[in-house]
Amino acid sequence: MSGDSIDLAPAGMYLWLYLTTLVLHLAFVHYCFAGAFVLASAAIRGRMSTDPIAQVVREWLPSAVSCAITAGIAPLLFVQVLYPKSFYTANLLLFNRWMAILPVLIVAFYALYLVKAKHYCATRGARRTVAAAATLAAGLLVYVAWAFVENHLVGLAPEAWAELYRGGNASLVDSPAAWARLAMWFFSAFPVFAVLMGWQLRLGAGGADDRVREEAARRLSASALLGVTGAVGAIAAYAQEQPEFRLAAQRAPMASLADVTGLCLSVVAWWLMRGRRALPTGLLALAGVGALLTMCGMAFVRELMRVEMLHGTGAAIRAATPRGGGVAFLAVALIGVLTVAWIIRAVARAISPTRAGRPTP
Repeated sequence: MSGDSIDLAPAGMYLWLYLTTLVLHLAFVHYCFAGAFVLASAAIRGRMSTDPIAQVVREWLPSAVSCAITAGIAPLLFVQVLYPKSFYTANLLLFNRWMAILPVLIVAFYALYLVKAKHYCATRGARRTVAAAATLAAGLLVYVAWAFVENHLVGLAPEAWAELYRGGNASLVDSPAAWARLAMWFFSAFPVFAVLMGWQLRLGAGGADDRVREEAARRLSASALLGVTGAVGAIAAYAQEQPEFRLAAQRAPMASLADVTGLCLSVVAWWLMRGRRALPTGLLALAGVGALLTMCGMAFVRELMRVEMLHGTGAAIRAATPRGGGVAFLAVALIGVLTVAWIIRAVARAISPTRAGRPTP
């Protein structure tokens, strides 16, 4: 990593838009990733009909996957603008494994709708179908996460591209850094999922009452705290395997401070939540702030590492120099945000009071 400072001004707007949309995308991704495992666990144990958290996940997960996919369009476009050479080279080197993401997501998407549509209380065969579909969806989402991890690491290693090409599209499956990054994805999903699920139950999703919220507070606290613990261990392992990640964290003290602060806030909030009989709004908000700080800090360090590793290779941010049209872009983006907000408000008003707080089909 070069010790020279890097001028981010030429592509600063694109970089910040990428980070902003990436964090939004990650919030949905974390909900889907952890929710799929919650759903599969409940289905395998035959507790789908008695587990209130699984019932809410069952109703909302297909829609959450749709949100994750649509929210991922913007960061996917921005990453192609910022890192065209490294991104497309990684796509070509990974070839079939990268192209498989699309059919894998389609199968996972319909498997989740099968879980939602199948009457899981009807027969033993129906329960087995639901368990198989939920497990399949969770496994396929792991594959998608792995594909993005592998693509990211290949893009960071231009010195290895020729060898990867000569090796017949060799995989990085044996790389400790890849496993550490996948573990970061896995464990960090649960604190974010716990926050979003807590708000859903707090607002009455699935007809949740005080008894349900009391049980959920204990379970969500346990999963969030285990997730934070596992994420810290995975981050340490990744920093050990990727010294550039550690250096990037040192070069971005505010982002690193946001990471540490967010993790501490999450631990405090969920530790206090364990013994509560409900899901207190204040503690949920505190946990949400912690999760948001952690995601923002990690995203910034991640991108700083990528920019610095690719600086001077022709594969990074210098290729994104704007040629005009920034005002028009921001105007169209604002119109889009306002339109989406208006649609959400209109749909929320259309929901009758008798259905408020319950997930819609």
